Amino acid sequence: MHSLQLPLRGRCQCGVVSFQCTGQPFVAYTCHCLECQRLSSSAFNTCIQVAAETVEIVSGEPCVRDRTADSGNVLSTYFCRDCGSAIFSQNSARPRIRTIYVGTLNDAGLIDVCAHIWVKRKLPWVVVPSSHRIFNEGGDWTVDYASDITRYKPQMEGER
Repeated sequence: MHSLQLPLRGRCQCGVVSFQCTGQPFVAYTCHCLECQRLSSSAFNTCIQVAAETVEIVSGEPCVRDRTADSGNVLSTYFCRDCGSAIFSQNSARPRIRTIYVGTLNDAGLIDVCAHIWVKRKLPWVVVPSSHRIFNEGGDWTVDYASDITRYKPQMEGER
């Protein structure tokens, strides 16, 4: 992934909630799972994963909705209270990462997607570039987190 000019800035649809991100993404991918299709009201959701501490709410106050994923992890999605736009999420298994929804970024076209996950749920008319990494289910981002693997695979008690 190429370096982006920071900070990345974004907002909800109505502009009440705005945010900035001061860290480079670890990975940019498109998710074709059914939940992302519903969340985005589209065929997929494109995301970047960034260090949690690099995401700052600049204006507004998002609300949070928690749901338990099939994996058992709790996914917390942050929304605008006024327009309902989903802005970013947090997975309980990776508390030091935030997943920003690329459609909220002011310069979404600068994001260089490199992978597609849950391709087994992809709608038939979506074409995935053959040069991208493709995962039938969840992705393995180990290589993308090489600079700080503990963000992706936190040490468990007893492993220290």
